Formats: sequence, structure tokens, C-alpha cells
Amino acid sequence: MAGKRLLILQTHGVGEPRRTYAPLFFALTAAAMDMEVAVWFSMEGVTQLRRGAAEQVELEPGSGVTLKTWLDQAREAGVELLACAHAMGLEKMVEAELIEGVRVVGVAGVLDRCLEADRVMYF
Repeated sequence: MAGKRLLILQTHGVGEPRRTYAPLFFALTAAAMDMEVAVWFSMEGVTQLRRGAAEQVELEPGSGVTLKTWLDQAREAGVELLACAHAMGLEKMVEAELIEGVRVVGVAGVLDRCLEADRVMYF
């Protein structure tokens, strides 16, 4: 799979915790398969990237495994984490509130990535 590029669009945020994990699971699996992976967090998805928010979300309550655990693993695996500039404005977020390693990208930037990617997934 080396050389394949995957773009994942994530629209669900901390308000729907059970919908936050699947895109990261796919991203981590693709990275383990030597794919180049980026996850673009749009709409409520950007709320996952607010400093301190991901620590509050557990897929299985009481497990101790938080959304932050998964975001950290994704970053360590080389998954690029991207935040939608427009969605950040709607959520009243500024770049200084983002977790480390997140890039802010506008719609034109993500459309370019869609055209460059071998596959695009949407959650």
C-alpha cells in the first residue's frame, strides 16, 4: 500500500463521543499500512481538537482510554491532523486553543487534498 494517500473528513465532535473514534481507527490502520493519511476535522469535529476536550471523552466509560489517547497515537503514526478554519470560527475557537500538531486548513486547501488523494472517506 505504500504511496497511497487517504483523506478522512470527520464532522462529529465531542458531543457525539461514539462517532469520534472510527475515523481515527481507520487513520491508524491506514498509517500502519504505510499510507499517507490526513484527517480534516470540520463542523463539530473541530471540538475534538480543543485543548483539554479529548481527555474528557472515553469510548467505553471507565476504560481510561480517551479520545486524546487516539489522537496522540494518530499523530505519532504520522497522521496529519487538520482543522477547518471556518468550523473553528463557528465553534468560537482560535488556533491557540488547538492541541499540538494541528494545522488549520481552509476549504480550498482541503479540496486540493481531495483531488490529490487516492481515496477520500467521510464520517
